[in-house]
Amino acid sequence: MKRYCLTLLVAIVTLTTNAQQWEIDCSDIDGYSNWKAGIINENGEAVIIGECGPDANHYFPIVMRVTEDGEYDYRIFDTIGSNVRPTHIVQQENGNYFATAVVQPDDLGVGENVVFWVLDSELNIVSMKSYEQPEMVLGLRGGRLMLDDDGTVVFSCAYWYQSTYGQRTRPCFYRFDMNADTLSCSYVTGTSPDGYDCYQLLQKPDDDGFVVLGARLNNRCSLLIYDYDFNYVDGFILSPAFRQSFALAYSDHWISDNKLLIMGQMWPYEEYSEWNIGMAEVGLDGTFHRWDRVYHKQDTSIQSSPHCMAYVNDTTIYGGAWFYKTLGGESHSSVCLYNTGMELLGRKEFIEPEYGDKSDCSFVLPMMDGSCLADISTYYLNSGYKNSKLIKMRREDFNPIPCSVSEVQQEEIQAHAYPNPTKNILNIDISGLPADMKHRIQITDISGRICMDRIIRGEGNVLIVDVSALKPGIYVYTIYNSEKTIAKNKFIKE
Repeated sequence: MKRYCLTLLVAIVTLTTNAQQWEIDCSDIDGYSNWKAGIINENGEAVIIGECGPDANHYFPIVMRVTEDGEYDYRIFDTIGSNVRPTHIVQQENGNYFATAVVQPDDLGVGENVVFWVLDSELNIVSMKSYEQPEMVLGLRGGRLMLDDDGTVVFSCAYWYQSTYGQRTRPCFYRFDMNADTLSCSYVTGTSPDGYDCYQLLQKPDDDGFVVLGARLNNRCSLLIYDYDFNYVDGFILSPAFRQSFALAYSDHWISDNKLLIMGQMWPYEEYSEWNIGMAEVGLDGTFHRWDRVYHKQDTSIQSSPHCMAYVNDTTIYGGAWFYKTLGGESHSSVCLYNTGMELLGRKEFIEPEYGDKSDCSFVLPMMDGSCLADISTYYLNSGYKNSKLIKMRREDFNPIPCSVSEVQQEEIQAHAYPNPTKNILNIDISGLPADMKHRIQITDISGRICMDRIIRGEGNVLIVDVSALKPGIYVYTIYNSEKTIAKNKFIKE
């Protein structure tokens, strides 16, 4: 039977002075829970889709609707069948929701067939269709949806097939009407890439057709362009510079009709051996207009999910990631605040025991009031138990630390950083810093957690940093560029 729960008021969880507004612990719903994707609907509510059940081997699809105030209702669809894993959801022009899922997926997410269903505004099933894999296909994996301007829904996933070189993946595209009936389907061969993986579908703003982020050219993260009829038009590898490339990519923002602001997991700068999070302004002609590494921690790998970017405005972009020191060991999630200047303005790390030994951020959604809703999936290494938490955070919860470069008379510079200790303002001597080379300043607490990582200019001779938002304690500031560390020292915040 279909199980549901209506309008449960979420208690506001107070963790610290700058805590998130509220948190939903989804283990109270049905034990095991794992959210996959979400959208913000026309009413400003988050509608998210995932799986839940007694354990990770027995689960059912679930759809939840969450208001900005933390009230929520949900539907568990156990009549569809067990081990059906939702992958994406969109809202149609008539207000209904169109969702997709893979049936009986293995560890790689490859399933026997794909299910599509339409939900009304109350999350009741209006129609449901199942599409079996053709004979040539070993299985179907993942899948992303896109609402086209003509009201149709486009779906893309990877299909697996057997070749002389082993099992490979290629693109599969569907176009549906509002009732999930197939208008067209294409299992793409020929010039389309081998090793396909779809992280996101985007409609081209100035032309018929769409853009795929994440597909693979030469087994590397790429941007591919298709026309309305699923014909491959062009594509390029997301590699802004020599030995610099993206492994995951996502975008929530068109800068213009032919430029995207993307965020994703980057191959590191040469002096670092770990993964980083990067941002880039990318043209549909393959040109990288600007790019930068925006989040890193030395001696620690930082990875992102392919759906962890939420654009609000030019000064508010939320991004999710997780960091770890050893593969298979403990990992912890974080949500960061950026701007379109590719500056890290603040960060919240989820390292408390309640978030498990391992956690990752599956997606981040921009809410209409300027906040964000993040999914933090938590694991416990000893028990194998997993569940998800939905957390709403405001811009001010990230405690952004502004800094500026000013001209100060040389005789006023009395130390490398002053005053030290300080309550509000820290002045750092940067005289002699080359103006023609990009530099950054990073501030970390005594445990190594990053409090700020910003681009600075070498104009002037004093960097003025407002540290009033920091808690009292000992901090380390580092000024560095892509080649080396320029200065590093401690200061005390009173």
